[in-house]
Amino acid sequence: MQPLYDLFNGLASILQPELLIWCLIGVLLGTLAGALPGLGSITSMAILLPMTFGMETISALLFLMGIYQGAMYGGRISSILLNVPGDAPAVVTTFDGYPLTKQGKAGYALTLSAIASFIGGTIGFIGLVFLTAPIADLALIFGSPEYFALMAFALIATSGLVSAKPLKPIIAMLIGLLIAVVGADPLSGTERYTFGFLQLWDGIDFVVVAVGVFGLSEVFIRMENSIDMDEMSKKIPFSDLYPKFREVMKDFWTITRSSLIGFFFGALPGAGATITTFLVYDVEKKLSKTPEEFGKGATKGLSGPEAASNATVGGALIPLFSLGIPGSGTTAILLGALLMLGLQPGPQMFQESGDIIWAAIAGLFLANILLLIVNTALVPMLALMIRKINAYLNPIIAILCVIGIYMLNNSMFDVGLMILFGVIGYILRKYSFPLAPLVLAVILGPMLEENLTQSLLMSNEGISIFFTRPISLTLILITFLILFIPLLKNAFRSKKKRDIDLYQ
Repeated sequence: MQPLYDLFNGLASILQPELLIWCLIGVLLGTLAGALPGLGSITSMAILLPMTFGMETISALLFLMGIYQGAMYGGRISSILLNVPGDAPAVVTTFDGYPLTKQGKAGYALTLSAIASFIGGTIGFIGLVFLTAPIADLALIFGSPEYFALMAFALIATSGLVSAKPLKPIIAMLIGLLIAVVGADPLSGTERYTFGFLQLWDGIDFVVVAVGVFGLSEVFIRMENSIDMDEMSKKIPFSDLYPKFREVMKDFWTITRSSLIGFFFGALPGAGATITTFLVYDVEKKLSKTPEEFGKGATKGLSGPEAASNATVGGALIPLFSLGIPGSGTTAILLGALLMLGLQPGPQMFQESGDIIWAAIAGLFLANILLLIVNTALVPMLALMIRKINAYLNPIIAILCVIGIYMLNNSMFDVGLMILFGVIGYILRKYSFPLAPLVLAVILGPMLEENLTQSLLMSNEGISIFFTRPISLTLILITFLILFIPLLKNAFRSKKKRDIDLYQ
């Protein structure tokens, strides 16, 4: 019961008007920044971090927790309303969030997303309070071979390669891996596919690819097809802006299951919300009785990844607080903030600065509550906005894409790349190629290469290192299993069909 005692002490210490206001400001600024394509939680926190200079330690931590939670949700706003992912984890939100908007259910989708995010964040918070020690021990077991096997499993399991028609997903995945290897070789420093451009030496930023293939290609598709906006423009009764209680309960097990998966993967350094959202989406699609609805506005395809994404917040803080290891890019920024505030994350931090850390953990839950209140209150305004501006959506999406990408590195070269990937995304969509395998390969490609290289350097016996470590071997076996089961099913169906034809 000690964690509960510490938590209540932390909660009591932050229930002051000034601290509540700083947390609310963090939530609002984080939501606003996260909604801008290309910013996301990492860039948002990095941009807003200087505002903490001169703040009291607890005020600064509550402000940062508010930004973290707000930015994680903010990326979903542009995904749902405009089909432009605000950050990497928000890519999956576009799959079913934007189709709901096109059906005139923008408010419904935003509210469902906020509720699922709140539940996921709450489960992640509970896990952070009670499970820090055991999950931190598990995370310590993972080395490069385990992470390579985990990334390979995630790529195969979530990219659609196990479908009945894997050719197009395979081609899309290979395009993504080709994009991922652009830049200097991490081991030798040799340039690869840079074509003489110095800007490509550090590789191609994932956000440039995601905003291009999803956001800008949407502009091209809309211009070509002259999408009928009547459904999006029709007036929606106030009662229809919010999902009814029974509608939320219909997705209860999806949200709970996805939150637990998100929390677990969030606690593994390097796994992050992006991989988790793709994985959860694939899991829910496989478990669904109506998988054909996914990609057309399935509520489970929206609520599951949203819950998982916010649950990773609590999970990602476990290795940061207990081991001093950032669990994600955002917690890497938070690590710098903690050091700047005179705190040293690691095993001794709870003994040396326990009162401050428990106040920060309580602040995470407070930020989650404020996020739900603020964003559900804003739903009518956002739903009204999408009805009023639908005639101007093409230029708005294009401008947001350009501004978001330019702000990444203040580079017009990135904007040019984004336009190129917009054209590529448009062509792929025209010929019904799935974009998810491409995007996932761009995300996982560098991690796969890095962990493969480190694993081979650790081993004197080549790839045998992957088969001599229990966790990596288990993950590889599971990967092969999920890869070959559909092939065996297809072979069995073909044989059964031949037997029936022969009998007839």
